Amino acid sequence: MKVLILGSGGREHAMAWKVAQSKLANAIYCLPGNDGMTFIEKVSKIPGSVSDIPLIVSKAKELSIDLVIVGPEDPLSLGVTDALEKEGIKVFGPSKEAAKLEASKVFSKNFMLENDIPTAKSFSCDSYESAMKVLDSWDFNSGVVIKADELAAGKGVVVTSSEAEARKTLFDFMKNPDCTVKASKVLIEEKLSGKEVSAFAICDGENFISLGYACDYKRVGDKDQGPNTGGMGGYSPKNWPEDATKKFIEERVFKRVLQGMSRRGFPYKGFLFAGLMIDGPSVKVIEFNVRMGDPETQILLPLVEGDLVPTLFAAAKGEITKLGNSAISLRSETSVHIVMTSKGYPSIDGTQMLLNQPISYPVGLIPGEEGIDFSDKFLFLAGAKKNKDQVLVNSGGRVLGVTAIGSDLKEARESAYAILSQISFDGAHFRRDIGL
Repeated sequence: MKVLILGSGGREHAMAWKVAQSKLANAIYCLPGNDGMTFIEKVSKIPGSVSDIPLIVSKAKELSIDLVIVGPEDPLSLGVTDALEKEGIKVFGPSKEAAKLEASKVFSKNFMLENDIPTAKSFSCDSYESAMKVLDSWDFNSGVVIKADELAAGKGVVVTSSEAEARKTLFDFMKNPDCTVKASKVLIEEKLSGKEVSAFAICDGENFISLGYACDYKRVGDKDQGPNTGGMGGYSPKNWPEDATKKFIEERVFKRVLQGMSRRGFPYKGFLFAGLMIDGPSVKVIEFNVRMGDPETQILLPLVEGDLVPTLFAAAKGEITKLGNSAISLRSETSVHIVMTSKGYPSIDGTQMLLNQPISYPVGLIPGEEGIDFSDKFLFLAGAKKNKDQVLVNSGGRVLGVTAIGSDLKEARESAYAILSQISFDGAHFRRDIGL
């Protein structure tokens, strides 16, 4: 088989590494990919943008691609699955209509209410004036969440207990021309309390396979200080959530999404990512994402046992139930992933970051690279490239991440930080409390 992976981050590096283990996959193309992926023998990069749907379709046809795996959300919201399937190419990723679960917060909230999926109470507002009116009677002691309706690269959600910040957020999202988030609609929600976790599933339109759970850290600094980022690391919790809670999530969340989408005429195929708040017996959906997360992919794929390619291919064809015992499973251990970033990340102005610094790391740690066998320890690259001298340098905010597997969280965490201590570049920054 020939497999095309869309995306260029650490998530896609982990996907390429896992797909390359398959005996079925003899050629893997990443569009646009990153230089870390080229350490893997079967992998080639294709220049281009994941938002260029005609280019993606053209390349998939030209290369006779058998399966496309979509990493980020943007191409899904633009209809890449619809365009590829029209040409008879199998895609693991939802249609444009199904991708509205992430692309539109208002659509997602209405969908949850229609299908009795537990979620926070909210008000949908299609104007600045109506949103401000909702805040006039809000009890800010219990907190408030403002969500922009559109995709906003992780910057479209603000949680606060301050009336002043809530009103400023509405102004920024809906009126401020200098704000990067542009929203014509917003959701105003109650603030949920409890412990947050993300649940993942591989879906084929009617059925699904659970892909495990992960907890991630969004703030750039230790003890959750500083601005939000795309994710500074995370871990797979062991023996949590409890079995009864997992069953509730499967029955009341994943199954109802599939049933609801099927009734709408848009069967959901692809990764389904449910962000959840768990407070004792209470489980509520914070949001849905229509792809694997980053860094959650790097946390969970190293725990996957079995060949991922036939599982994703079967899901793309709507045939998960035909896999039988050959479906993937998860190891019983836990994993920790820690992200290393450039100095200045996450600055609003990328020029404030210290870039193009040579990266020093133990040879053989990057999956696919010749060298020492680092069993159950992996280095996945994101914002990194080879310069003109073929030296690996940092080229973005989140540069790389280390994943380590252990029998428990303590062992995995200590192993990850031991490896991370052997990696360096000028200005490198990482949190020191991942897993605590």
